[in-house]
Formats: sequence, structure tokens, C-alpha cells
Amino acid sequence: MIYFFGSDGTGKTTHADLVSSYLNRKGFKTWRASVKQHHTLSFLFLKLLTRKSPQGQATNYYGFPDDLARKIRTPWKILELASLVPAVFYRVLIPLSMGYVVVCDRYLLDSLVTLSYFLKEPKITLGIVAKLSVKLIPENSFLVYFEADTNVILQRKKDEPLTRQLVEYYKKAYRTLAKWSGLTIIAIDTSTKSVKEVQDKILPLISRNVTPEKKIVQITGKLH
Repeated sequence: MIYFFGSDGTGKTTHADLVSSYLNRKGFKTWRASVKQHHTLSFLFLKLLTRKSPQGQATNYYGFPDDLARKIRTPWKILELASLVPAVFYRVLIPLSMGYVVVCDRYLLDSLVTLSYFLKEPKITLGIVAKLSVKLIPENSFLVYFEADTNVILQRKKDEPLTRQLVEYYKKAYRTLAKWSGLTIIAIDTSTKSVKEVQDKILPLISRNVTPEKKIVQITGKLH
């Protein structure tokens, strides 16, 4: 599994698409995946709750108002996690078991971070759910964490309802989660790098670590 994670606007989707195309050209059996927050049931419920609200898109980012979040926190968490499990198996674990190299631009770490902000519950990224989620990241996965300057992210996503507070929360939560997880991670700041410069950095690593048997060999180095 090759997994790109980090805040919106850092380049996850762009580079996951490029890496997937690169591996396809090299003849690898590749599966492109994305496991986002709000899966199936939770997505349908959210649409019903926000369909009459002009702030529906903003709710996807900011979560429910504080008073509603307190009332709905536990059942919503259960709903999200119940919806997440089949998405993880269908989009990632089953393709891996079939011999695909799975290239994923969002997975469990992203869902934890966004859900923690959505429900105003930062401890989600440090609790038992987080520990179980880390165990569902396959061994020897190749993880790339993208970060960028907050002003750069806001400029890249100027048409979306992002705020400085949201971006800063995400960045802090991602780094906290990445550090305690013990996972081996390549960290790249994309603020001043072109797409080509980032690709030039990660493609040689991927080329060395993806074997003809479609396995990823763990590399050395942790997030600093």
C-alpha cells in the first residue's frame, strides 16, 4: 500500500494519481483508492440534515454546531465508524489481498483527524479507535505525509470554506498522530515545491521499494 495523507491542499490527490499512473506504466497491478470521512450511511444522514441549509458544504468541514455536536457525538461516532469498516475492506484490504498495489490518497489517519474536528473531540486521534486504526494500515506500507504553509493551503483551496483555524488544527493533529503511531513515514513540505520536484523525490523511493511481487519493503526514517 502506498498511502498519501495530510491536510487538504497539500497535494495528496495529485500525487496519488501520478504515482498510480506511473506504476501502471511500469506494468504493476494497481488499485487507486480513497477512504474519506462520511461513508455511506453517515454521508446519507449528513445530506438529509444539511439539504435545506445554505451552509451544507461548510458543515462537511466544520461539523455540527457545538450544542448539537454534544448531543449527537456518541451516536454519530458509532455511525461513522460502522460506515468506515466496509469502506476499508472493499476499497483497500480486499484489493491488497488480490495482489494489487493500492495507491490511496486518504485512509484511516485522515478519517480520524477530520472526525475529531467534526465532533469537536481531539482525543479521538489519541484513543483506542486511533490505535485500532493504525493496526489496519498494512505492514510495510509506504506512507508519505504532505504538509504545506497555511497561507499556501488557503490560497490553493480559496474556493472551499477552509479557515486558518481548521488548517492549523489539521496540521497539528496529523503530526501528533503520525509521531505517536510509530509508523515509518516520509514527510514532505510541498509549499514551495513544484509537482515535478515532489515526484522526483518520491518516485525513486517507490521504484526501489515496490517489488515485482507487488510488495512494499519498509524504508528507514521517521517523521521529525
